[in-house]
Amino acid sequence: MKKQFLKRKRINDRLARVYDYPLTIVEAPMGYGKTTAVREFLETKKIKPIWITFQPDNGSVDYKWKKVCDEISKWNQIVGETLKRLGFPVDVPQMDQVLSVLSNMNTDESLVMVLDDYHLTEYEPLDRLIELIVTERIEDFHLVIITRNTGNLNSVELVAKGFCNLITQEVLKFTETEVRNYCVMMMETISEKDMQKINDYAGGWITLTYMLLLGLEKGIPVGMNMTIDELISLTLFDVYDETTRVFLIKLSIMDSFTAEQAQFITGESLTADILRKIKKENSFIYFDEVNKTYQIHVVLLDFLRSKQNLLVDEKQALYIRLGEWYLDKLNFPKAYACFYHAGEIRRILKHLDNPENICNELAEFEGSREMFKKTPIALLRQYPIAYLQSILIALIRGNEDTAIGCRRQLDQLEQFYNEQDGIDQSYRNRILAEVNIIKKFTIFNHIEESTVGNELILRLLNGEQSYILRRENEFTFGSPHLTYNYFREPGLYQQTAQLIIEKFPVYPKYTGGCGTGSEYLARAEYSLEIGNWAEAELNCKRAIYKARTKDQHSIVICANFVLMRLMILQGKITDVLTRLQELEKEIREVRNPIFNTTIDICKGYIYANLGQTEKIPYWLQVGDMNTADLFYEGVAFNYLVYGKAVTASRNFVKLEILAESFVEYFSIYHNQLGFIHNGIFNAIAKYNLYGIGEGIVALNKTLSEAHLDRIFMPFVENAPFIIEMLREINIRQPKDPFIRKLLSVSEDYISSLENGELPRISLTLREKEVLQLTAEGLKREEIAKRLYIAPGTVKTHLQNVYKKLDVNGKNAAIKTAVKNGLLFAENEKE
Repeated sequence: MKKQFLKRKRINDRLARVYDYPLTIVEAPMGYGKTTAVREFLETKKIKPIWITFQPDNGSVDYKWKKVCDEISKWNQIVGETLKRLGFPVDVPQMDQVLSVLSNMNTDESLVMVLDDYHLTEYEPLDRLIELIVTERIEDFHLVIITRNTGNLNSVELVAKGFCNLITQEVLKFTETEVRNYCVMMMETISEKDMQKINDYAGGWITLTYMLLLGLEKGIPVGMNMTIDELISLTLFDVYDETTRVFLIKLSIMDSFTAEQAQFITGESLTADILRKIKKENSFIYFDEVNKTYQIHVVLLDFLRSKQNLLVDEKQALYIRLGEWYLDKLNFPKAYACFYHAGEIRRILKHLDNPENICNELAEFEGSREMFKKTPIALLRQYPIAYLQSILIALIRGNEDTAIGCRRQLDQLEQFYNEQDGIDQSYRNRILAEVNIIKKFTIFNHIEESTVGNELILRLLNGEQSYILRRENEFTFGSPHLTYNYFREPGLYQQTAQLIIEKFPVYPKYTGGCGTGSEYLARAEYSLEIGNWAEAELNCKRAIYKARTKDQHSIVICANFVLMRLMILQGKITDVLTRLQELEKEIREVRNPIFNTTIDICKGYIYANLGQTEKIPYWLQVGDMNTADLFYEGVAFNYLVYGKAVTASRNFVKLEILAESFVEYFSIYHNQLGFIHNGIFNAIAKYNLYGIGEGIVALNKTLSEAHLDRIFMPFVENAPFIIEMLREINIRQPKDPFIRKLLSVSEDYISSLENGELPRISLTLREKEVLQLTAEGLKREEIAKRLYIAPGTVKTHLQNVYKKLDVNGKNAAIKTAVKNGLLFAENEKE
């Protein structure tokens, strides 16, 4: 019986609303004809979509993104190639760039993109990207998601806010009339009694309806007391010969496969012929023309997997073959997962232990955490490089408790290799060196303790480079301020900077250059914070030149950050903005999510100092830290910038509460500069809420702490908010040279801001009209008619708004404009 498709007007009418919403979700369990319904609708309407089918074994996220971009390129090559260069967006800055590309694409007709089997992605950043695109309501761009469940996608809220057309299982299941029509179409001779039984038995589930019809054709009465598995066996499995049945069971270790892959895994010489035959006869095996892969319907796949016990010893061999297939394709995480299923732990460890295969991310794969936890320590010690990679990942992903456990593991491994006899001395030295390198991560921001082993590491490596810590590692942990990370004791800032200057230049010697330029950066940062402007500027330039020789992007960012802060004091506002734009462009091309977040933090800090709150990245304006990509060690600096954003927006009640909560974050690693900034926030809040007396009490406390290290740049950068308090303090303490200098520089800073030709953000009346109507949900065509202008002119106005507000889409533009008083919120309109 050849499966046929029943045209259902009811479903097509519901799908026709795809153009009324930015998102349509077709959600139902397996076997409800989700994909078939969408394909049939699109074919009927002669719509050519971008169709992407997700598969769990498609490889890495980057590989999947490339496939998406390739499909988009078939529609618009420029858009597809641009998105491919950007890479998959895992953080807010990258997502904004993707949004900008999609928002600015030119198309003469509406574009429909279908994401089939979306439930197989299980990747939260993709959920966030989808939500961002959908809430942006990009003109003439419509998403259709076909899924068994929406997972972490916030579909309930999207539906409630009118962004999503949801088609559920209840909508998709066949009505009694549709079941009867389908039965007659498939089997003209079917009796009324059998049709009624099928309707009652299947309950609108089309897959079961089809199987019951198959059984009826083979003489199996409808309603016969049998399980689904028994029905599948009789109608879809037992009909094949022994060779084909075994072949299908073997294939079931994969979710999808190519013909070449199927032959390699099963070893079946007649693979091509068998696949051709079952594809023609069995509607439960589907060939994806786009990806050139076969997929077995989940109903049949689950049945086949229940039969894998019949393979006995062959199952292990199949997983090994599949692992070898992925190894050959250089998809190491998938290969390791297959070997883990096969129990080939030693093979995984051996491959991870090979210096040529080392990449810290590779030690994270399906089952990796369980594997390293359960593997006997004796075996792990035989593959120390693999073992060390897993420890490093645990340290990066964990907390202080994790660090304690990892330190114990490292000490035990070090002791073992020190005491082990019969080991080649150069190999022993290599392992001991790598152990001591990883130990540094267990005592983060304790400079003396963490650097004490540097000479030992150099001696052990004897001129060679570390396998595990490499040039491309993020040296400042995502913070735009190196010495901020390590300054942890009041009164010891100079000593901290000096330790970095003396101790850190060793790191590049055994990491291929990681940290190059850090000594000059430490001098520059320290000089800026204590007011030695000439030294700050000179050493920034040295740091940048030296860092570029080894592609040390984090050092380059930090040094530019110092320069921009200094240039504001010098009144070079235009130069600041130019440097910031150039730096952002340079770093975005590196495609590193940690660096992207660091750039956002820099932008937030600089724009807060300039009083341009509308240009501070929105996530920092509102404190949405979950959307950024941050290392735990450098994470507290983003709260510092959040505080500056709230200060700049003059929300002093909120600032007072935040100043109380920020103490927790700065306390994790005793960030003294964080405490000083936070003390200033508290003083500003107290001054504005309770008067100058309360403010001075709070400010004096922080000034006393900062005085120990002669730090005053944080105060200078907050001069517009604390100048009255500083003047009063100077009157009370006229002989204090620290206060006199601080007041003098603060006065200069305010003058620089006032005279620095800072471009003020303003929207023209027409731009406000266009943005206001956009905020009310009108499309370009509707706005054009309302304002008697061309749709292209509407688009131009919106692009001008985005540029002025330094945002990448209308949603961010609306939020930023409302928050900064450039646009009225809907509930504020008369």
